[in-house]
Parts: sequence; C-alpha cells; structure tokens
Amino acid sequence: MFNLLAYVIPAPFDFSTIFSNFLSEWYYYLIALVFTAVVIFVVLFLLKKRARNSLNKTQKLVYTAVFASLAFVANFLTIPISQALQISLVALVGFVSGYILGAGGAFTALFVGDLICAIIKPTGVYSPIINIGTALWGFIPGLIFSVLPFNDYIKTAISFVLCFIFNSFLVNTFGISLMYGISFDKLLYALPIKLLVVAINAALSYSLLVILPRILPKDKFYFSKRNIDEKKVEKNNRKET
Repeated sequence: MFNLLAYVIPAPFDFSTIFSNFLSEWYYYLIALVFTAVVIFVVLFLLKKRARNSLNKTQKLVYTAVFASLAFVANFLTIPISQALQISLVALVGFVSGYILGAGGAFTALFVGDLICAIIKPTGVYSPIINIGTALWGFIPGLIFSVLPFNDYIKTAISFVLCFIFNSFLVNTFGISLMYGISFDKLLYALPIKLLVVAINAALSYSLLVILPRILPKDKFYFSKRNIDEKKVEKNNRKET
C-alpha cells in the first residue's frame, strides 16, 4: 500500500514536520474530510434526533472545551504497546461526551483534543484519518443516545459495538496502515487486544451511567427517554400558561 504518511517523529510544535504530508498530499485528505462531513450531515439530517441537553450556547462551549481538554489528557496519557496497539481511555471520554453533549458537540471535542495532542505530543506526522477516527468515539455514542428509543444500558452496548467496528477495526486500522506503511491484514493481529481495551472502557462507562445522573443537574441534561418526555410536558405546560 502506498504510504501517504512516512513515519517520522517530529518535535512538539514542529508544525512543518507534523503537517508535512498533510500539506503535500492535501487532495487525498480533502476528499476524505469532505466525504466524512457529508456522511455526518446526511446522518444527522435524515435521522430524527433528540437533544441531549438544554444548555445555552455559552454552556455548550464550556462543556465542549472541558471534554476537549479531557480528550487531550486521555491521548497524552496513552500507553503505546506497538505501532498498531495502544492502551488509552479515549473511548471512555468519547462515550461520556456523546452521552452528555450529543453527536455534534462530542465530535468537535474529541477532534480538537486529539489535534492539540498531535501538536504537543506528536507520535508521527499528522493523520486526519486517525483524527476523525478518534472523534467518532464521541459522535457514534452521541448519535445512538439521540436517535434510539432503548434504555441507556442497551444504547451503551450498541455504541461500543459500533465504535469497535468503525473506529478500531476500520478507520483507525486504515489510518495506522497509511501512517506506518503496514498492510491492513497484518494489523488485524492487534484486534483482540483492542477489543479488550474497548471492553474496559465500556465497563467504566457503565459505571458512569449510574453516577452522572446523580451529580449533573437534571434540568440541563436528558439522561433517559422518560426524562426527555417530562421536559416536553413541562415545556408544553409553560406554553399553555
């Protein structure tokens, strides 16, 4: 496979090296970014989406910045095992951000946090594909919790199954293949360990399903379908009065 991202470890803030291949092969990534943007827009437009919170613009910006910071920390503290395998809590941060902010806010937070980490602690030249794969850890749970009618525990299981398939198996593996010039099939050996890492993140996320509704304000966040329906009833009552 043609190696678009020759493996180099730049120094922190070495923008010319970090983004060198992105700038020289920009047309490949422009196509990928446009395709991703179109897919996300179509998905959000076609599916009936329920809001995950009632935050105002300033509050949403603050929460997005907080989760971007958490995503940066999770990426920064990632433990590399090999070129194809890492241990991190990015999936946990992505799930919680999607659970609280919804698909759009979570995607933004994870994308920005991963991008900042790529600049401050680069492990190679910048890969938009891997960056998008990281952001999907927030987008997919946010979308699942906004459109599906199941309870939170079932939606969590669906979120992590889809994230493992699309993020770990497809997008991330493809991005690593491009970055290191390793054939896709040779990277599949790491999938069982990746599955274990995702399972650990999922277990921690299930714990937070119990904790978060108790510590976050119920008037700002919708933690279940019942809570959303109650908000709609309250809103309609206010309109009638």
